[in-house]
Amino acid sequence: MERLKETNGKPVSAYADPSIDSLLKHSIRTQLESLLQSKISVEQRIELLQKSFVDAISLILSDTKVTHHQLVKAFETMYDQAVQSMALAELSQEVLTRQYISPTGLIMSPYNCKHTIKDVYRIKGYARGIDKAIQSKIKHKAKINILYPACGPFAPLILPLLSYYKDTKKYSAQQLQVMLIDVQPGAVMTLRQLVKDLQLDEYISLIEEVDATQFVPDVGIDLLVLEAMQHGFTKEGQLSIAKHLVQFLNIDGWMIPQNVSVRGMMVIGETEFNQQWKAADYSHSTKLSDVAQQDRIELGEIMKINKSTLLGLEEVELEGGVKVVPANQVVLPVGVTDMSKRIFAVYAQIETFAQEGVEQYDSGITHPRPDTSIYIDLKPKDIEHTHFVASSGDTVQFFYQLSGLPGFVPVKIQGQTDA
Repeated sequence: MERLKETNGKPVSAYADPSIDSLLKHSIRTQLESLLQSKISVEQRIELLQKSFVDAISLILSDTKVTHHQLVKAFETMYDQAVQSMALAELSQEVLTRQYISPTGLIMSPYNCKHTIKDVYRIKGYARGIDKAIQSKIKHKAKINILYPACGPFAPLILPLLSYYKDTKKYSAQQLQVMLIDVQPGAVMTLRQLVKDLQLDEYISLIEEVDATQFVPDVGIDLLVLEAMQHGFTKEGQLSIAKHLVQFLNIDGWMIPQNVSVRGMMVIGETEFNQQWKAADYSHSTKLSDVAQQDRIELGEIMKINKSTLLGLEEVELEGGVKVVPANQVVLPVGVTDMSKRIFAVYAQIETFAQEGVEQYDSGITHPRPDTSIYIDLKPKDIEHTHFVASSGDTVQFFYQLSGLPGFVPVKIQGQTDA
């Protein structure tokens, strides 16, 4: 093979060198090898990247029916193109794979975050909602400021939209200004490369490496776009980030998502998580089984998160500096004969904006999360400190732990008998 041309003074082949990053692995390296073999030019790569972003958003904003296969194919193409920019950003193995627990939650590595751009229905629910919110704002303001914290290496809820807006000339950089922030150095390095490759610099007012719970913007925010959650509303710092940044919204500013409803239920694990999906080719809210739905025992809303509730949240600080916020109370139903055989599970329903959203099973972030540490009408043989035991008819107060790995902590109202 003849000597490769240089980019920024470095051989192109170096970007696929395992010595730079042994964990770029198959997905990135295969793409780079393909480019090298075909001797694709920088201009052609940029054109393919931009087209992939525009094509993916065009499909999800379309009012005509688009098949699941079409969406998956388009998003896979967008991912394949985006990881080339990640490779060109020259992240070391340490920077690419660094993952840790901060005081407010799990900080995922850039390597793990890169897959978010393939999460079709998560991005669809957010992008359609953001697009509607921007349309509403632009009617009344000449320019709007958008903040996207914890955006990851690809900022997948915004950058594809901006690519579409630029391509279609729907909105100009004079109308939209976006701030992208992330605490991971590798995410910021990739973002800078990707924004440059997409030629979206004029839309981006800020790319900064900073903890979102410490960030103070120098302008009022019209749209706060945030998705830093995992299933069951656990592990990541969505609530802590939102609680801090909501104060910087303009008085008429909106948070995306507008509403997150976290709900609890008691399920038969085999029915909920296995049987109802045996005949489905992919999981989605439209493919929920009627039998499984009827078999659930819904407990109601455990917590609601929106601009209003965030502004009214009151923290409780426990010993050791651990912080929690009170959520809702739930009365456990009586008369359920097989309650002791059921598993407690938590799921989120996300309304991004104007009836757009992400429903249960549409995305990993809305998959119901079973919690086997909670026992209702059943006492484990060996009770551990992590177990919660209650009986039908009990009133349970839920708290949300903000410190460490976030998640729900149930507490039985005092004066009730143990199971």
